[in-house]
Amino acid sequence: MKKNDYSKRDYNKKFYWSGDKKDLRKSFPKWTMIAWALIDLLVGAIIFWYSRTIENLYLIILLRVIAGVFFTMSYYHLSYLWGGRFWGANK
Repeated sequence: MKKNDYSKRDYNKKFYWSGDKKDLRKSFPKWTMIAWALIDLLVGAIIFWYSRTIENLYLIILLRVIAGVFFTMSYYHLSYLWGGRFWGANK
């Protein structure tokens, strides 16, 4: 995206109920992303813990991959706080 494609919304003056299609960095409250990151970490930790209690190797691998996906989602939700590349235009 080019600089002209950036959002023109001023989030300091008005609260928008709809998401901004051009720039996702300020479409959600920060506390929402922290809550989602904590939920993702908790679910990932529970799945990882459960994978340690079973004996089927293929199921262990599958559950750990799923837990890794939740840990990655947690990172992406936290990257919203510092305006990560995932949430806005690439430079």
